[in-house]
Amino acid sequence: MSDGLSVRIALFGVCVVIVVALVVWFVWRKKKREEQARITELTAFADSVGGSVQDRRAGARPWSAEFTRAMASEYGTFFRWLGRQSEGRFDYALDFSRGRWRVRISEASLENATSSSTRTAQETRVEVATTDLVTLKIIRRRHAGSHSQERGWAAEVPVTVSAERDPLWMEIRLPASVDHAFVAFTSDLPEAARVLNHGFLALLLDEVQLRTLTFEAGIVHTTLDGPIFPRLALETTDLMVALLERVPGLEPRDPKTAA
Repeated sequence: MSDGLSVRIALFGVCVVIVVALVVWFVWRKKKREEQARITELTAFADSVGGSVQDRRAGARPWSAEFTRAMASEYGTFFRWLGRQSEGRFDYALDFSRGRWRVRISEASLENATSSSTRTAQETRVEVATTDLVTLKIIRRRHAGSHSQERGWAAEVPVTVSAERDPLWMEIRLPASVDHAFVAFTSDLPEAARVLNHGFLALLLDEVQLRTLTFEAGIVHTTLDGPIFPRLALETTDLMVALLERVPGLEPRDPKTAA
């Protein structure tokens, strides 16, 4: 091989490395700008409610992270596994008070493959810290009388129940006025009936935007599709607080000891 050809090959290799490095740098810069813009947006939201915001580098995670993983709906089937390009992660968390209740709103994301690119799936988790309650899951049916998907989610035993010596997880027979609309499971039927009283269920039936609700180890939480949208997040928070105010004897809890 002549010296001239070797030089040209070396120069070509250097050019390729430079181009790849520039592409990586531009992608990194774009991602950093997007993250900074998102932090700015969420900080403005947190300021408006007298709260604070953290990103994942500061340890952002929901109180219920040990109970329910990030982007839990993206796991559990072979096809979801096949398309998943990353593990679910918690990106941001906002803390603030709503009345006498402490609230945390978290944002999670996960990368999924599409036919031509990668799509970022996101979800919002809204949590309220309470005194300890019975473990309970309730989900709204998508269609009247539907059973499969909703019952599958509600029937999945929470980790705190499965870890007990004699785990017990039972479907709740709801009043006829709401049985067509919800599926619910619990570890204690009498205690669940105290939570799912007439006033609680009447309010939940009227507010269609709340699809799921989980009570576990002093945390009441729900998830919403997509990133944190301030108006929707606050509406959901206020609905959850209103529901909790209808549970006899329930009180706020210090979030440092909630999970």
